[in-house]
Amino acid sequence: MVRFLRRYWGSFTIVIVVAIVVAAIGLLVLNGSSQATNGTLYTVRRGNISAVVRTTGKVEPVRQTRLTFRTSETLRRILVKPGDFVPAGTLIMELDTTQLEKQLAQAQTQREIAQFNLSAQAERAQNNPNATPAPISELYSNAAQSQLADAQVASARAAIDNARLYAPYDGTILSIDAAEGDNINFGQPVATFADLGKLQVRADVDEIDVANVATGQQAQFTLDAFPGKSFDGRVTLIAPSPTQRQGSTIYQSVISFNKPDNLYIRPGMAANITITSLSRSNVLLVPNRALETIGLRRYVTIQNPDGTQGKVPVETGLNNPDQTEIISGLKEGDRIVIPR
Repeated sequence: MVRFLRRYWGSFTIVIVVAIVVAAIGLLVLNGSSQATNGTLYTVRRGNISAVVRTTGKVEPVRQTRLTFRTSETLRRILVKPGDFVPAGTLIMELDTTQLEKQLAQAQTQREIAQFNLSAQAERAQNNPNATPAPISELYSNAAQSQLADAQVASARAAIDNARLYAPYDGTILSIDAAEGDNINFGQPVATFADLGKLQVRADVDEIDVANVATGQQAQFTLDAFPGKSFDGRVTLIAPSPTQRQGSTIYQSVISFNKPDNLYIRPGMAANITITSLSRSNVLLVPNRALETIGLRRYVTIQNPDGTQGKVPVETGLNNPDQTEIISGLKEGDRIVIPR
């Protein structure tokens, strides 16, 4: 019996010792009794932080128009080429108006005949007041024919005008999408026209980020064509409905900016965009690399005055790709370890 108790007590003692060792290891991990500095020391300080949304987009004109004819005919003349700056009202293209001009000449002839008949009828009545008056129906008929002739002339002139394409505003020809001799249909795009003096960036904002983006927020972007240069802008539009692109749901947004005079920024240039969604000033900041997630909590390793280290839980706020705001758990001047 005594031997059994001694054996039982010995096993129990081993269990207790093992439990104590495990607990000690846990305390070392969470409370940091290690003297070694396993990284770079960083002093917690205050500063300003902005939460940002990063995305991509392309430069586009604020005003861009696909030019079309309002009639169908053969394209006779193209008077411009891509890259030409064209003032508003300038003739750009013209369809073959041979048949339209014949129709106009016929309409003008019919109008002259109708006006002559109406004028002759009035002259006869004036020169011979005793003559039997012309029937009312004849008077109405001549007047109606004159009005119809006027309408036919106006319609023929409008048809000729529709066969000519004019610049709707001051702008640049981006492309010519037809050739002389082509048969052009009503509404068929034949050229792309834009005002290159006013540009904007159209950005694709992912559905994950769109809740943090609002009109009026500041934005900065760079262009691959101008490395090292940054441009300031502002979010002016967020599409209310989404667009599906390569399996992702995005919301197209517009960033307005003032085009610099000394750079030739072209439509279609790729832009890398950073939108500032929230900003806070004079808050405690730590590098993102100093944070460690254990379970549902976030920790940093603090360097105590006596040289020991320990993990302390912290509550975080805003973050960006480099820094994170610390709401509680640290104070200004604390020294923390940034792991190597």
